[in-house]
Amino acid sequence: MKILANDGIDPLGKKMLEDAGHSVDTTHIPQEELPEKLLAYDAITVRSATKVRQALIDGCPNLKVIGRGGVGMDNIDVEYARSKGIAVVNTPAASSLSVAELVFAHLLNGVRFLYDANRKMPVEGNTKFGALKKSLWCRYGASW
Repeated sequence: MKILANDGIDPLGKKMLEDAGHSVDTTHIPQEELPEKLLAYDAITVRSATKVRQALIDGCPNLKVIGRGGVGMDNIDVEYARSKGIAVVNTPAASSLSVAELVFAHLLNGVRFLYDANRKMPVEGNTKFGALKKSLWCRYGASW
């Protein structure tokens, strides 16, 4: 299968596809040129930049798979593509670890006032360290 990874692909993902016998082209084709140039491919992978809408699907009758490297598929006419027999897939759990890490970062920031400390200490730390320490760290019950 000849695959166009129009919005890029991780080198490991490209290698996995090639090891499975597929040809992967990572050349970016501008949206307005896709109707003509996508005819040379059997599948396309996209992220958020490339739109795969009904007109593009209709113009590429050899298209068998549309892959989305990410969670949402709002840039793809999913139901229409599936009604034409085209498989549409995404990576629904791809960002789960990053989202969990971000949640914990925000929790730590919220309970330790890291944003305030990061902004105020470099500016006032040399002259008002005691007051800053008290205002920033004693907010959550620590005693100095």
